[in-house]
Amino acid sequence: MQYLGFFLIFVALIAGLVGLMQHLKMKKILAAPFKKTGEIASNPSVADAQGRVSTEGAVQPGQQPLVAPCSGKPCLYYEIEVIQHWHRYVTTENGTKKETGKNTITTQKVGSQFFVNDGSGPVGVDASKGMDVELEKSFNQKQGVSWGDVTFGQGFRTSVSVPGGDKTGDGVECIEKLVAPTGNLFVMGKLAGGNITKEDGMLGKLLASTKGRDKLVGSTKTKALAGFIGGGVSLLIGLPVAIFADPPAPGVNYCAITDQTEPGHKCTGKIYSDTGETVNLKVTKAGTYHIHAQAPSHIKIPLQPVLNITDSSGKSFAKDEHSDAEVQLEPGDYKINITDAYKGDPAHFKGGFSFELEVKQTAVAAALTSATPDDSAEPAGSASAKPGTKPGAGGGTAKPGTPTTAKPGASTPAPSAKPAASASGKPATPAPSAKPAASAKK
Repeated sequence: MQYLGFFLIFVALIAGLVGLMQHLKMKKILAAPFKKTGEIASNPSVADAQGRVSTEGAVQPGQQPLVAPCSGKPCLYYEIEVIQHWHRYVTTENGTKKETGKNTITTQKVGSQFFVNDGSGPVGVDASKGMDVELEKSFNQKQGVSWGDVTFGQGFRTSVSVPGGDKTGDGVECIEKLVAPTGNLFVMGKLAGGNITKEDGMLGKLLASTKGRDKLVGSTKTKALAGFIGGGVSLLIGLPVAIFADPPAPGVNYCAITDQTEPGHKCTGKIYSDTGETVNLKVTKAGTYHIHAQAPSHIKIPLQPVLNITDSSGKSFAKDEHSDAEVQLEPGDYKINITDAYKGDPAHFKGGFSFELEVKQTAVAAALTSATPDDSAEPAGSASAKPGTKPGAGGGTAKPGTPTTAKPGASTPAPSAKPAASASGKPATPAPSAKPAASAKK
């Protein structure tokens, strides 16, 4: 529930921002002097200190009427957007998939000079620098071409480039919207040279509306109220929920491994690059650990896992082992790094590669030293067995954590694979390699 509170607070901020913008727009409209068209044309001083003024009247096209190039319709202002549709095939660990998308190739905004007249005389409006106004869609067409020179409607031509990268074009779409040169129009902007035009600055606009001033003010007021009310309600509900509701139960992280993975629960993750993914292992009981990595069974193109195991100081205990590693570890913190054997594949396959990791303790240090060899059978000067010693390794003492056999099926003496059995000192059939002391007496 606490996350719901945070979400409602975010919604409140967005709604409040929208409401504030609409409120400021309404105040700006109301603050601009609203004058008759003839008065504005004959007396430039009617504008306020910023040169802003507003008026409303019937539309009269100028001496050079504007024609929208796609529809061929006369207009005061038009906008054209050209969109390229594309598809591409991406390789994932579950096979090849098709992705689709679109990009805006070009946008044109063209306005004309015209007049509005409320009966007191016309005043000029210059929309050549753009206009913030409601638009009606006048043309929409999609052609099944990938790229090149494309012609739409009554002669609008544009050049479309080849889609980049691995994309293939599916078609080119053209959308035209305009303001018709009929009816009444409310305009608000800066009075300059006898014409109402765009205000100065990056945020300056020539504001216009086919709804008229009163309806535009009413619309902005309604939107502002809706934003404020929606934001207030969301904040009123979301704030106490975020503060007092119980936080979500923490998810179980099966990759926080202590000694071994939980029965029935593997550590899972993803590899997105050649650096792979690193999992932390905390060892509390010294002994032999078998570490195994593989791809989930449902994956169609599995990774080929490579394991590297180091301790907190960076000392290596297993290097470039494929899928399996068996190591003797003392208590401490270790890092298991899983990578893919084929360099570049994790980044090439979209979404990377999935892996499963299991750690199992196969023997503890106490079991390795529970039985001490007979003194009479021990060669003079030989070292006694220590935790981590590899039985049958010529009497030498292996350093704690020295890697043992890493790949199942490798040619390895049986005692090194089963230290517990070797340490008992009672094999069923004595072998020369199992009794170094006897060999020393000969």
